[in-house]
Amino acid sequence: MRHELAKNANEARNAANRGKNRYFDVVPFDTTRVRLKRPTASQTKTNDYINASFIKVTEDNRVAQFISTQGPLVHTFEDFWEMVYEYQCPAIVMLTKFDSVKCDEYLPLHNQCEEYGKYNVKITNAKRDRHQLCLRDVTVRCSESSEVHSLVHIEYPDWPDHGVPINTDAVRQIRKWLHCISSKRPIVAHCSAGIGRTGAYITIHNTIERVLLGDKSSYHLDKTVKKLRTQRAGMVQTEVGWKKPQD
Repeated sequence: MRHELAKNANEARNAANRGKNRYFDVVPFDTTRVRLKRPTASQTKTNDYINASFIKVTEDNRVAQFISTQGPLVHTFEDFWEMVYEYQCPAIVMLTKFDSVKCDEYLPLHNQCEEYGKYNVKITNAKRDRHQLCLRDVTVRCSESSEVHSLVHIEYPDWPDHGVPINTDAVRQIRKWLHCISSKRPIVAHCSAGIGRTGAYITIHNTIERVLLGDKSSYHLDKTVKKLRTQRAGMVQTEVGWKKPQD
């Protein structure tokens, strides 16, 4: 386990929470972890744990805030939708593909509507673009409330684990789709562990926003990545640039 986690991730290492971590060495810091607000089937009134971290590059709301999280496990689906619902997350950016190893199928891809504990999740529209991105409109309703929360789900399945895409087209398209999303609520971003591809996307997204705002500190990508790593260990893993397309 990374040395910095030994003293800063007590909740993640608690015996009641270890099984909620996809990887034993990728867990949130106590200081930046997301806390669930109401207990789900896998929680108790005193247990608010989910493997997810709040990520902020700046202290104001001029640029997007994120929740960086792991690909949900089958037994954490309800916790995941609880987080999305309670924090009113406007979008989910999925930077991996659905499978039983990297990320379990937390969306009702075949039935369009499904219950995850107390949360009813429905896909109301879906389309795939020329970059092989899948854009879905999703609604989430809690059985304990009449309020329905709507959000967009963007799936980018072709970004390779521990690698980089062959070009920037898909990432730039995701950024365009999220351009009008309010910065007042956090965008959920995840891959499998929630640090490599997720960290890279958050760095790209926030850096573009800050450049457009004239924030010269955005030019120092090394400092941006270091700041992300103070909020979730291991953010941005692969030291490889974009691959040049073959002629």
